[in-house]
Amino acid sequence: MLSQRIANIVFAAFILVAAGYFAWVAQGFETSGLLASSGLPSKFFPQLMLGSMALCAAAVGLSYITKGSVGDDADETVFSTGREARQGLLMLVVCVVAYFIWRSYGFIPMAVLLGPLSLLAMGIRNPVIYAVVWALTALVYLVFTYGLGIQLV
Repeated sequence: MLSQRIANIVFAAFILVAAGYFAWVAQGFETSGLLASSGLPSKFFPQLMLGSMALCAAAVGLSYITKGSVGDDADETVFSTGREARQGLLMLVVCVVAYFIWRSYGFIPMAVLLGPLSLLAMGIRNPVIYAVVWALTALVYLVFTYGLGIQLV
């Protein structure tokens, strides 16, 4: 299907573009919460993480561009079946949709939908797993809202 080399080069490019976009979004963060008391701007941690991701993606991309392969993956493919390719592309769609739900409606609607949509995209039908994912979503909300005092709206 898709060679390891091309997939990793495209993915690295995607990560670089996404990191640049999200760093630009983080530039507009207002200083508040726990970071404000430490003197660090709210954009510091996200931009640090995005910069680290961009450096790693650039290193991987350059390795595949210059060497052609990394390790023993020269003859490997990414998606061995059409089903795997469909699931991977559906997960990408779910991530993009979740981002726009978060930007338009807030964290809570996005969090409630992200887990189940991801599970559907991956073909998981077990109701217990859906319940666990929703419970973990509620736990994240409670920890941030009541434990750390950060409003996820």
